[in-house]
Amino acid sequence: MYFSIVTHIKNKEYFKGRGAQVNTHNRFLKTEYVAEHEEGIDELMLQNSATTLFEEHPKNIVSKSKSPDLPFLQSINPYQGCEHGCLYCYARNAHEYYGFSAGLDFERKIIVKRNAAELLETFLNRKGYLPSTIMLSGNTDCYQPIERKLKITRSLLEVFLKYKHPVGIITKNNLLLRDLDILKNWLPMILYTLPLVLIH
Repeated sequence: MYFSIVTHIKNKEYFKGRGAQVNTHNRFLKTEYVAEHEEGIDELMLQNSATTLFEEHPKNIVSKSKSPDLPFLQSINPYQGCEHGCLYCYARNAHEYYGFSAGLDFERKIIVKRNAAELLETFLNRKGYLPSTIMLSGNTDCYQPIERKLKITRSLLEVFLKYKHPVGIITKNNLLLRDLDILKNWLPMILYTLPLVLIH
């Protein structure tokens, strides 16, 4: 059983470095904690805890979309949740599928997929596969802070380069510059493009 922690009381301390200041209710959960009478609660309901990583071991890493609004049909999200914590992020609600809140949980409970590169290589080697651009970060930023340490995105780029496969990247982090040694290899490949979207 999962519990969603929701607070309707005002946060007396601003959580520096966090976009959200509360955990919103997860619409998929039946039970929730509500702090309606603060004076009767012994423990803190809402505090700025450190970011926690959760390992996911998916069987497939490439998501497919049939949306006519998107210029790409396939995407990879090496992470779910994002420490950037942008309040406007459309990906927040997807965190609820994991039993977390779209509020503070989205920014401090990050799901990582360490086997992403291995799964991508398996995907690209499927019989009859026809290459089409795969977008990194269709849902959350592939260059969020934890990428500096885990290098999952970098390992994905190494696989894309090995197969000379078209790839796109959406990011707001200049950590992308770390991987220029890999990215520059797409320049001579006239048949392929490397779309980059940098959001400031």
